[in-house]
Amino acid sequence: MNTALKEWSAVIAALDRGLQIFLLRKGGSVEARRGFQLQYPEFLLFPTFEHQHARSLKPEYMDLLAPQPGGCVRITHIGRVTDVLQAPPPVSGMGAVAEDHVWNDEFIRQRYEYRPDLPLYMLVVRAYRLKEAQFIPLRASYAGCKSWVQLTEDIPIDAAQPVLEEPEFARCRQKLLSAIVASGGFEDRKQVAE
Repeated sequence: MNTALKEWSAVIAALDRGLQIFLLRKGGSVEARRGFQLQYPEFLLFPTFEHQHARSLKPEYMDLLAPQPGGCVRITHIGRVTDVLQAPPPVSGMGAVAEDHVWNDEFIRQRYEYRPDLPLYMLVVRAYRLKEAQFIPLRASYAGCKSWVQLTEDIPIDAAQPVLEEPEFARCRQKLLSAIVASGGFEDRKQVAE
């Protein structure tokens, strides 16, 4: 596989520990006019350090921050999207899932306020750990504020194992979806896969 979605390294660590099962997306500056689009329901998770700040995480999750390795990218996980949800308006609607993610309230508020003309999406993701971490060169073509990158290297994913077993992932997913619906969330819910 060589399709990757850029995500904070701290959030990938949170997915790996089962601390959360969703990502937030509006789109990078490259996608500014149309916003984020789910081009691929399965992808490698490309760890980024751009825009990642300790001040955006809840204090109890500061240990998720890791130093950026020099000159290479460490690929450790793939993600499979099960649901694409529009985050509930207004920002207070995200309070229903406050204990299901590592971001603090200020970061959530900023995500809503950035480009208010674009919807904020929640991607429910089942994370899988690669059998072995893959180290690839950090290429100029991977840089920039964009969601998707096509890697030059092909990363083997055959032996990837789920971070959460199916019953645990299903429980977390149902809890998340129920909380969103109970908060008066969106009816425009799209299930991608089971």
